[in-house]
Amino acid sequence: MTLLDNPAGTVVVTRLTAYLLLFVASIGLTYYTMQNSRRRTIRSEMWGYVILAGVAGALYAVTGTAEVIAAAEVLDADIGFVGSIRRLCQLFFIIFLALSMRELYFESPQGTGDRVTDLPISIESIRWIEAGFLFIAFLQFMAIILLDLINVTLIVQLGASIGFTLYGVSFAARIKGAAMSSRTVLDTMLTYIIAILLSAGGASAVEVGVLADIQPALVESISIVLTIMSITFLLVLTTRLKQNVAAVSV
Repeated sequence: MTLLDNPAGTVVVTRLTAYLLLFVASIGLTYYTMQNSRRRTIRSEMWGYVILAGVAGALYAVTGTAEVIAAAEVLDADIGFVGSIRRLCQLFFIIFLALSMRELYFESPQGTGDRVTDLPISIESIRWIEAGFLFIAFLQFMAIILLDLINVTLIVQLGASIGFTLYGVSFAARIKGAAMSSRTVLDTMLTYIIAILLSAGGASAVEVGVLADIQPALVESISIVLTIMSITFLLVLTTRLKQNVAAVSV
């Protein structure tokens, strides 16, 4: 069972509109993050993860659109397979945003001393370990999809969404709590990335409700509201990054 089984016309239109906005916002996020990185508005490896999040967000929008089209039977496609690919892209969108906050946290020595020197291994080694872990997780998720275990993908999505949402939010909250930023582009990024993580993570996790005998219409309503919230925060973040680039260019 999937969230978009037998969708109503309003659901199709709402989802397509949301994914169009998500695609535009993700492309904008990628472009303006690259511009901020190039101009070194913040000297951090965090930008690379945000760029990857933007790419994942764009793929999430494309695969989400394909899922809606498949559900509406406009094209002959396996909605279960397409939906699983969409969930994978959605999950990696959350993961990369969470990792950007982890990266920023360990690059910010203010307040509690140099965290990097307190680690048992170097931050570079952590990045390689994370990359290997994400590659293995990607292969495992793809294997589950190819085996057509749709319910399993929903359960994996639930656990991973909650885990990485809390992971990213915890790092972002620590940075804000240590007063490392105030009224800056960094402060804005932290605020809106926390909001994006919470809303996108919630939208991802709530989909498992279709396995718990909750009315699909209710699950769909909650999911689309949270998705639109995350897109709104993403658009605001992209606008702030654009303004920052303009200010530096003057």
